[in-house]
Parts: sequence; structure tokens; C-alpha cells
Amino acid sequence: MRARLWVSPAALKLHDEAPRLWLTLADGRVLAVCLPQVAIGDDRVLAPLAEALLPDVRGMQWIYENLPGVGVVQVLYAAPVLPPLSAQHAGFVLQPDFRQFVAVLDHQVLALLMRLEREPVPPAITRRDGEAPHPLPRSFFASVRNYNRLVALPPELRKRRMQALHRFPALVAPVLLTAHRHPNVVDGKRHAWREVDEAVEAAIDAGRDLTGALAAHYGISRGLTRAPVNAEYWHAPSHASRRGWLAMLDALPANLRPTLAEFERWRVYLPNYFALIGEDEEGDPLPLPASVHRGAFRLGWRATWEKAARRFGNLHPALADCDDFLTAVRDHLAVRMKRRRGPRIERLAQAWLACHGLLGLLAASERWHRLRPYIAPSLVPPGFALPAVLGVFEGDGCLARELLTPKALAEEGEAMRHCVGGYWAQCVAGERIFSLAAFGERATAQYHPRVKPEADDTVYRLVQLRGPFNGEVSPRIETLAREIEARINAPERRAQRWAVLEARGRLEVAELEWRQARQQAAAWLDAKTRRQLEAVLEWLELTPPCPEVLLCDFIAGYPYHDGAAVEEGLRVGDALSLVREPDNPHDRLAVRLDWQGHKLGYLPRPRNAEIALALDAGEKLAARIRRIDAEADPWERVEVVVQTAP
Repeated sequence: MRARLWVSPAALKLHDEAPRLWLTLADGRVLAVCLPQVAIGDDRVLAPLAEALLPDVRGMQWIYENLPGVGVVQVLYAAPVLPPLSAQHAGFVLQPDFRQFVAVLDHQVLALLMRLEREPVPPAITRRDGEAPHPLPRSFFASVRNYNRLVALPPELRKRRMQALHRFPALVAPVLLTAHRHPNVVDGKRHAWREVDEAVEAAIDAGRDLTGALAAHYGISRGLTRAPVNAEYWHAPSHASRRGWLAMLDALPANLRPTLAEFERWRVYLPNYFALIGEDEEGDPLPLPASVHRGAFRLGWRATWEKAARRFGNLHPALADCDDFLTAVRDHLAVRMKRRRGPRIERLAQAWLACHGLLGLLAASERWHRLRPYIAPSLVPPGFALPAVLGVFEGDGCLARELLTPKALAEEGEAMRHCVGGYWAQCVAGERIFSLAAFGERATAQYHPRVKPEADDTVYRLVQLRGPFNGEVSPRIETLAREIEARINAPERRAQRWAVLEARGRLEVAELEWRQARQQAAAWLDAKTRRQLEAVLEWLELTPPCPEVLLCDFIAGYPYHDGAAVEEGLRVGDALSLVREPDNPHDRLAVRLDWQGHKLGYLPRPRNAEIALALDAGEKLAARIRRIDAEADPWERVEVVVQTAP
């Protein structure tokens, strides 16, 4: 050991009593450990520590339970190379032990790691006029683990890896180093991992073409690998997010890509952008056709965002509102395509961006919200009510009313001129909508539930707060919305919160009938949107059925009947028998589909109603298999078409 440094918990602003110890070893490595059962300054533990820790060169073990003479040891691989001392202990840096410890560090390696932690360019928006910009997340690199990965290498390898980090920091750092979320001097748990690629490491160590190796690793072009946007390290929430963002940038022509400053200025909107067009369960971007991103930013990265911000202001709510618009388009297409439901929202968003760009999607959404997008109360099926969490709250001139029926939602949407009238399905799933009135203002608040199984409870969080015409609200209204959030989550309302979630199954039928009403209302789209929709349908390769077609959809219940047994014999174009089951205990309008005497399933609700009534009236209808996809999920494996018989 070349130097050692004892640090008290107080100097690190910690509330425990365990001292921390930093060590520099003969091979250049640094170790930081937490010693709960050792007195600060007890150097007798150095020898047993060295004997136990030195063989673990890769740093795989972060806790030792019963080290002889030491007790419990936690190795702090995510701790900073230099202790992060609190302000009141700044004089510590003048102590001989600290100065000796600093003197033996590799300052070049430490400077490189600090460079990767550069301050990002401030984002383009603020929370409100006059307030500080939204802070962008940063990565922490100057950790013990990253320092040791470089300092312990042979001199030539260390030189080449540091050169690679200087040349391609945004692309090489995730492969060679760990982008920690934050410094950790509390315990040795790992919260981040590097993206190991032996081919990239081999190219660096051998001095071969690194551009090609990085392009292959990320699946991008050589041009983007060398682009200015990657000349400095930039933060991404995960390795998958970095790949998705790079794929987006690679889809743009070189002259339309952003500089690093332009990218960081507008990347604050990327989570909204990718949430709209498709993410996996971890919240990472899905692979998409290049035409989606190229179409979205056809004016160029900077020009698109700047023009959108000038026209629509803060784009967080504008992008979120696109989901409601696309839901209406999906319901419109369900009616037009004679299906139970239209294409997925993500696919519609991708198609709209590819065909009309991000500005086109935002403009269509804004137009739809402006032109009376609510569902008229006359279309609302009566008799459905949700269980209340809070009900009505009054106090100090304030009124908060929980909207518990489709009619109440529709009336709120009409009064406020926004799309909350279509949120019945979300309310059935557990969301709660409140109408707020105070200080001569009105607003609508949406609260999203998160189940906490460990506490056997549910917590609601305010996710949307809009004034008339989706406008922003005053701070006083926001304070009221936060007070309602606190009252919803009060311990005495635990039973009401669980009652909301337990009611979801019982209200499934209500949601189904409400979907029919919503589809009828959403069938209206303005003339410009209908013209734009034609290009979207072409991109999606969807052809509306001819007028005589009554239904074009997948067989409901296919996995539970004879489909799997006879699937190999099914062919596109095969005729199917339509058999009415008026005595079906689950659906009085049930229509069974048979193939050569085998029961395949049923026509899906609620689209079966028209066909059931037509069969009851003696009309002649014909059904056939339209498409078979053996690789699809069972409930989307066989598609049928029903039409009037010639």
C-alpha cells in the first residue's frame, strides 16, 4: 500500500457511525471500504484487508461478512476516487494523509474521468417563466471502479484506451467504463453496468480501425460514429436508450443532424417522443424503420424542434396530447376497417411521423383538440358509476369533485373543451379524474394509481392538470391539486383505494359499451385529417374493406377451442359457418365460427351485434378466413371477414 486515508462519516455528511477508508495500492489501484466494526484510524486492519481484497483484481466481491480481525467489510466500488468531503470539513485537504493520498494518484486518468462528467448544455424549456431550466441527468465516472480499470493496465494498453476515450467519448465510455447514477459511499451495491464488447476492446488494444468496430457495436453508420454529436460524452438513461437515440440520429441525413449543443438542448423531449412511438417494458426505445425518424425530422433536428416550440409552446403536454388524438384515429379506423379496434397507437404514431412529420402530428393533434373532441353526453350509456376514493371536497372557496360516471366525464370535457370525456377506460382501470374550481378558475386533474404490494396499498400520483382548452393552470390551482393528491393517499382512505382496483373486473362490460360510444364519436375527423389519414393507411399497408363487408377481425376465443387441433388444415379463403347462440350465458348476441364441423371460436364483441341481428332477421351472410399468421399470438392468429352473401 502506498497511502491510506481514514474519513469519518460526519466528513461525508453521513448519519451512520462506520468509518470509511481509502487505500492506494502498489499497482496504482484505489480501494474504498466501509468498516462498521472498526474504530477510525485503526491501522491494524490494513494487513488483513490487503490479504483479502488484493486477489480480487476485477472487483467482483463487494461484501465480506466475517473477515478475521476486521468483521464486516463493504467494498465501495462506486465511491469517488477522492472522498466527497462536506463544506465544514474542507480543511481536511490540508492534512498530510490527504495530501499524500492525492500525490500518488494518476492525475491523467482522473482528469479524463472528470472530463466525461461535463456539464450538459441547458435544455430549451423552463418549468415556468423566470424559473431555472429543467435539470438534465448526468453520469458519474470518477469512481474507484472506473479509475482501477484504467490505472492498473500496462502502460501501452492504458494509453490506447485513454486515446479511444478522448476520441469517441460518447461511444467508447459505455463499453469500457460504468456510467454510475451517482457516487455511492454508503454500501457496495451496484446500480449500473458497462456494455461489454470484446470486439471493441480488441480493436482499441490492437490499435486497429475503431470506427468500424463502434459502428458495428451500435448498429450505426461510420459517419455518425465520427459525427460532432459524439465528440463529447452525453448521458442516456440506459444502454438500450443510447442505441435507440443513436438509431434516430443515424436515420437523419448528415446535414440535418444536430450538433452536441443542439442535441442536448432539445433531448429533454425525447422520453415523450419515444413513449409515443414505442417503448419496451423497461421504457427503452424499440427498433423502428428509419423512415419514421427521417420523416419526423424532415426539416432537420434543430429546425423541427424550434418551429414546434414557437407554435405549440412547452411540448411536454403537446406530445402527451397526441396520444388522445391517436386514440381517436384508432377508434375511427376501427369503424372504417370493420374491426373491433384499430391499429396500435404506437403504429399510428410511427406512420403519422413518417408521412407528415412531427410538426404534422402536433398540428393534427392540436386541431383535433380544438374542434370539439369531447363525447356528447347523449352518446353515454347510463347507469355506470365508479366507487369513489374521495368524492367531493370543499374548503376555503375551493371545490373538488371526483368524476365517477361516463356522463360526468363527458360533461367535464364539453365544459372544459378538452378530451377528458374519452377517459372512461382509464377510470375503469383505476385512474381518478377530479373537476377543480377555486379562485374563479377551473381545472381538471388526473391521478394515476401505483400498486404497492409490499404495503398492501395503492398510491395515487398527479399526472395531468389542465385548464380550459388544455391550458396551463395557476400555482394556486396546482396547490389545490396537490392537496387533493394528499387527501386521496391519506391512511384513512386505504379501503376506498383498494375498492377502486377491485371494481375493475365488475366494470368490464361498462368499459366495453363505453368503447362503442367513444368509437361513434371518434368516427368524426376533420377533412384535413381524413386526407392525411390516406397516406397513413398506405404506409401501414391497410386497405379499407369494400361496402358489403360487415366485419374484418380476429377470432375471439381461438386458443380455447378446436383451432390448435385443426390449424394445419386451415387455408386462406376457407369458408366458415356462422352459428347463432342466443342462449349463450356470456353473450346473448354470440355468433360462433365453425370450420368443417370444428368450433374455432366466436366473432368478437361488440362488433358481433350487427351481424347477430342480421342473422336473426334472416339475412344471408358469408364468412371466410382472410389471413393466417402461425407466428402471431393465438388470439391474433386467424383473421376472418364477414360480408353480405352475393
